[in-house]
Amino acid sequence: MGTYLSQPNTVKSTADGGNGSLGYGFAAMQGWRISMEDAHNCIPNLDCETAMFAVYDGHGGEEVALYCSKYLPEIIKEQKAYKEGKLQKALEGSFLTIDSQITTEDAIKELAQIAGRPQDDTTNEKVADEDDLDNEEAALLHEEATMTIEELLTRFGQNAAKHAKRTSSDATKGPDDDEKPEKGINGETEQEASQPITNNSSGSASGSSKVGKGDSEGGLTGDAGPSCSSSASEPQGSTKSKFFEDSEESEDGEDEGEESDEDCSEEDEGEYTSENDEEDDTEELDEDDSEDEEEEMCLPGMDGKEEPGSDSGTTAVVALIRGKQLIVANAGDSRCVVSERGKAFDMSYDHKPEDEVELTRIKNAGGKVTMDGRVNGGLNLSRAIGDHFYKRNKALPPEEQMISALPDVKVLTLNEEHDFMVLACDGIWNVMSSQEVIDFVSERMKPKDGEARSLSSIVEELLDHCLAPDTSGDGTGCDNMTCVIVTFSPQPEACKKRKPEDAEENGSDSKKSKTE
Repeated sequence: MGTYLSQPNTVKSTADGGNGSLGYGFAAMQGWRISMEDAHNCIPNLDCETAMFAVYDGHGGEEVALYCSKYLPEIIKEQKAYKEGKLQKALEGSFLTIDSQITTEDAIKELAQIAGRPQDDTTNEKVADEDDLDNEEAALLHEEATMTIEELLTRFGQNAAKHAKRTSSDATKGPDDDEKPEKGINGETEQEASQPITNNSSGSASGSSKVGKGDSEGGLTGDAGPSCSSSASEPQGSTKSKFFEDSEESEDGEDEGEESDEDCSEEDEGEYTSENDEEDDTEELDEDDSEDEEEEMCLPGMDGKEEPGSDSGTTAVVALIRGKQLIVANAGDSRCVVSERGKAFDMSYDHKPEDEVELTRIKNAGGKVTMDGRVNGGLNLSRAIGDHFYKRNKALPPEEQMISALPDVKVLTLNEEHDFMVLACDGIWNVMSSQEVIDFVSERMKPKDGEARSLSSIVEELLDHCLAPDTSGDGTGCDNMTCVIVTFSPQPEACKKRKPEDAEENGSDSKKSKTE
């Protein structure tokens, strides 16, 4: 997000199709973005009486959007409510179902393959090594528990003698050498903090520090004062969300304080006191920046976990047409608009974090919305499929998480006054209003010289119209763009630029157009 090409990629993916009661035209364009993260579904025959159209606007990668375009149609059909004819309930259930499904092991592997994230067993090996260490420690404890007093005295008497000899040797060293043991501890801590974490699904290096043991060591370094915080304490702190803090931190701090008292000399304690005073002096200045630091702590990937579906997600606007009923479900800020005799009628609601309903849910889940409209300083959407980094409050059901996949659903009974509908991502709606898009399309659908244009050609012109001439502005017109026009009457064959072989068009929007 926010990174652009030197020149826009204006190659478009297009398609036209339909059935005996409707027609559609579709186009998508990468634009100024460095990658295409949109996907779509155009399925005029989901079953013998139902059509499905959808637009997915991915963020953090294309994988969740593509996954939805691949699996959501079948998930909808498998819903019990769908088979009973309750399409509104079926759409709500299918959104929550696919959102839950992408957290499964098989789905994560598939998402990682789509995203091109290499997978390895580094994390599994690391966990196995830690388990081995735990087993060895348990075996030693069991051995000591079964030893006689004489054997214990012999073992620990030898250790005490070695420790005394080492202490005597250290006492003969000069002042410059006194700092080496302390430096060794910090060096180990810094090495732990800078070591990248690899996930079995993502395989990508993270700047975050280790979790578990790394947190404990980070606490020890942090106690040394502000002079050490930039090298180790801050990365360690960034691994935890302030909304899900581990209550064991305070206990760790006490243990580490006792350990520090044993290891530090009187001279070290003097340095600690001096640096602690310096920290107190700068505390008021740090308070001004504390909110920014806390918000940064809550960004996906900074907890050491970079995983598709956790640090990536997608909006979804899905329309089902059965007979004269139009049912539209939406999560996010993609949009569906119906033309009613040239007047725009919104069939979806853009979900923004600052909206009252959304803000209340976010706060109840332990989140906050920043001045620029971002949840915990990160995502600028309040509903989406994926983004499970924001869905970790185990005390709440999925629909009440900070970011919810539960869609708003609207139902409309179609009549002769309804001409067509437009589904599009915010790459369009950030540039043009609903009414402006309806006007744009309506004008170009009028036949000229007795000939009507293909719907996909109208969408292509709309994309070009929305494309910014450069990236010097606020980002408007620089996003990926995907749009589908659906007419509530069949299109003439002459208007169909391409008729899909399988009577449906769905998947990635990064393909080149295909023509007959």
